Amino acid sequence: MYRINIVGAGNVAYRMALFLQGAGHSVECVYARDIEKADKVVRALKRTRSNAIATTDISTLPQADITIIAVSDNAIASVASQLPHKSAFTVHTSGATPMSVLQEAGLQNTGVFYPLMTLSMNKDLDVGLVPFLIEASAPEGIEILRNITTSIKAEYKVCDSTKRLQFHTAAIFTTNFLNYSLSLAYDIASPDFTLLLPSAIESIRKAFLNTPAVSQTGPARRGDTNTIEKHKKILSEEKFREHLQVYEFLTDKIFKKYNPDK
Repeated sequence: MYRINIVGAGNVAYRMALFLQGAGHSVECVYARDIEKADKVVRALKRTRSNAIATTDISTLPQADITIIAVSDNAIASVASQLPHKSAFTVHTSGATPMSVLQEAGLQNTGVFYPLMTLSMNKDLDVGLVPFLIEASAPEGIEILRNITTSIKAEYKVCDSTKRLQFHTAAIFTTNFLNYSLSLAYDIASPDFTLLLPSAIESIRKAFLNTPAVSQTGPARRGDTNTIEKHKKILSEEKFREHLQVYEFLTDKIFKKYNPDK
């Protein structure tokens, strides 16, 4: 088991601390600029026995086997440069930030421990469902991250910063863009939006089982212009202007992909 420092007190830091302590690791210290936020993480840890302490003085971070930086992307470099133990194994949790940022900040033994899922302190999550993308500047670092992911019973994939950024970009389509599409559907189907839940779940299931290309259905896929015009008429109301723009754009892309001769 490892001694761990957590730098940050937001959603990722909070969940990461609980995941790690739950697997038997010892969270030594939680640093944040706001002592109330750091204390919130420590209080959560102490519900299941912990000697963790909170601090707003980054220079007081104790020696540990691994320090996990879980702050906003634009704060990683600044925080990393202030860490007191330059040779200690230190990782960040960002999907879009290269590992080299830590090395440029003066750290010698670096890595990345990126959870490929949105984490929230307000919602419990089975860590076994979270895939981690890991990277390290030395084989010893990879071994530590492998041991940690195994201990929390999570999946992992070793990949470099470029590949991790590709995954991060892809996840925007499966989370942020998908949620935006659902928000449009919510408006159109309101107040009975929940009736769409079974079809939404089935679409996701089929896409991952059979590939999205094989699973694509709908009027644009089969070139049904008559149905497409009916949909556009429904969306021509003033309150659905944004929805119509998105419908026309996506319909055009799907139609041309599957009906190149029409």
